[in-house]
Amino acid sequence: MPLDALVSSLGLLAAAVGIVTGVPQLVRLLRSPDASGLSFSSSVLGVLGAGTWLTYGLLLLDAAQIVANVPGLTCAAATAVLAARRLGVPLSRGLAAVAAWTPLVVAAHLAGGATLVGALATAVSLVRMVPQVRTAFGSGSLAGLAPGTYVLTQVSGALWTVYGAATGQPSVVVCSLVSALLAGVVLSRRLPPRHVVRALHAGRFGLPGQLLVRPLVALARPGVALAA
Repeated sequence: MPLDALVSSLGLLAAAVGIVTGVPQLVRLLRSPDASGLSFSSSVLGVLGAGTWLTYGLLLLDAAQIVANVPGLTCAAATAVLAARRLGVPLSRGLAAVAAWTPLVVAAHLAGGATLVGALATAVSLVRMVPQVRTAFGSGSLAGLAPGTYVLTQVSGALWTVYGAATGQPSVVVCSLVSALLAGVVLSRRLPPRHVVRALHAGRFGLPGQLLVRPLVALARPGVALAA
């Protein structure tokens, strides 16, 4: 496969994963009124980020960015609306943020084209997860967080990092790396690794899960035989 085709396929794969990244959190909000541990600020920043990256993709005619961020923006907006309702936060706060951010994106386009818009997208993506990290460390319960969203964010971040490096887009590389790392921090608070290992060893996902963690348990408990 030619290198250009491989890079393009990688971008579309990253876009495909990105499309479903927010779905687990949206489904959880639709099914349950419990949004404990969820940050409304991060939800709003997700809307700003998806909208800015979509603008960036349209300016560059980057199919991967467009494919990822059209549904991504829709999902982020729906999540922000539901988060406001579940958390009892005025939705007007989010609308005010969008109203204030939009002129900045327009001004960036007029002043520096896609490059400056990409810089804005990078900036908002770098801070998007920060309120969620703070909430994860400060909240008593994180039951409202959907672990799947943070796992997919890590996978998506890794793919976008490689794609950004291959296409010479440092803004994509930087924000993807930071997003993946911060998603990992939140995930480790929602599902502490020790609890995950214990659950898998106890048969949470059957024999495959037990086999997956068997080396870890063996290291933690040398000399102890583990049941299949």
